[in-house]
Amino acid sequence: MGVTPRDEGEAANIGMIWKNAGWLGVVPILLNFVALFSTGYITRRVGPGAFGRFNIAFSYTTITLLVTDLGLRALAVRDLARGGAGARHQLHDLVSLRLLMAFVAMVGAWGIALVLGHGSELGLVILVCSIGIIPISLTGTLTDGLMAKDQARGTSSSTFWSGVVLTAASVVAVSIWPTAVALAASYLIGPIINMTMLARRSRAFYGPIRLRWRPRQWRAMVRRAAPFYRISIVGVAVGRIEIPLIGVFFGDQMAGFYSAATSLADRLSAVIDSVTTAALPTLMRLGGNARRVTDVLGRILHPLLGALLAGCIMAAVGATAAVTVVFGAKFAPGGPALAVALFLLPVSAVNALVFEGFVAIKRVEFVAGTIMRGQIISGVLLPFGLMLFGLPGAPLAKLIAGLSVVFARIEASRTAFDGLWGPKYLRPLVRRTLWALPVPIILWLGNFRPLVAVGVSGGLFLCWVAATAHSSGVLQLLRPSQINTATGDSGEPPVS
Repeated sequence: MGVTPRDEGEAANIGMIWKNAGWLGVVPILLNFVALFSTGYITRRVGPGAFGRFNIAFSYTTITLLVTDLGLRALAVRDLARGGAGARHQLHDLVSLRLLMAFVAMVGAWGIALVLGHGSELGLVILVCSIGIIPISLTGTLTDGLMAKDQARGTSSSTFWSGVVLTAASVVAVSIWPTAVALAASYLIGPIINMTMLARRSRAFYGPIRLRWRPRQWRAMVRRAAPFYRISIVGVAVGRIEIPLIGVFFGDQMAGFYSAATSLADRLSAVIDSVTTAALPTLMRLGGNARRVTDVLGRILHPLLGALLAGCIMAAVGATAAVTVVFGAKFAPGGPALAVALFLLPVSAVNALVFEGFVAIKRVEFVAGTIMRGQIISGVLLPFGLMLFGLPGAPLAKLIAGLSVVFARIEASRTAFDGLWGPKYLRPLVRRTLWALPVPIILWLGNFRPLVAVGVSGGLFLCWVAATAHSSGVLQLLRPSQINTATGDSGEPPVS
């Protein structure tokens, strides 16, 4: 059977998602690979105590950064992707409002510094970190505006070069002055450069940014974005409070161990967030058609889920080895926490993509309820997990909460997206995931040195990715004009 123009269009949609995901994912992964080893040098230079104080201060600053959001990022991606004559003015309104709220957030961070860190290094670090609230908040809005125009390549390029400069600045800063304050100051450079580069790129689509005083419009935007904000504020607050809690329970040094170890998973999580975001503009253009959303969603979600599950299985046994190689033997106590945190990655990917599917068919209320339930569970379990299991208890609490959200969304998506969890997708997913099971056995029986264990795990995972990409025909989706989406065969010209 031939391919209809709509089928060919769906292949183009999926190909565009993978291209955007490639720019948003692969380039940052390469940058993070370099940044991890620079972080290893930094942790050795400043020590676990100072590194713990830096991350405690950064966590408090991130919590105050929530004040700038108000759910506006989710609103920006959803509305700007539809385009229209008002997109330029809407972006300018978003930038103006977020800039105003960034000043409010900075004042909040100064209050935290005075209350918690008065007369100590922690207070000074919080004050320095708070300066980054403005560029970080504006960077988020400009990124959303460019992604609405499918400008993943430009967005990723800005992230890459700002990250390179940040990495170099942080290494130089701690080499000259090995303190948490110097590290916090160096981390301001990356967001400022990224904001500047994104602002220049956005001029081609939205013109020069003009700050506008429009309180009435701002109130209307905040009312529309409020459901998204109720979701994000609790989640980020629970996610970021874990490091300060570890500092309270176990001290700054243990907070440094935990922060260093889980930064490996956090970097991958940030990449996954960017990759899943690449699908939203395409899903929003499908006009709420559940069948078309299901087809696109399934061909993105299941390959990504398979890769993440396989990676977690392969890396679980070698987590302590990875921490030892990157940060040194003294940070090995954070290895078990990393092993648990890795399994959060596939859970987060499923939650994000199914969430975007529900947004595309205009069922935001349901996903908002499931997220809030998961966040409450995570917040309740977090202190108990730390007391019972030590450092691994924090990611374990988030994993349990994330699984509760996944199960609820899968059950609902079986009705909303008929066939998304059917044999068509699940059989290949299970089969390819089973291919990863021998790797932890090899690592366990081999008892390799840390560097060898990391090399074996990473090399076998790359082989797994290459084999599955070839067998599933994912690479053909990057050339949508050559793929028959109705039959899965390639090489035939489309027939209307």
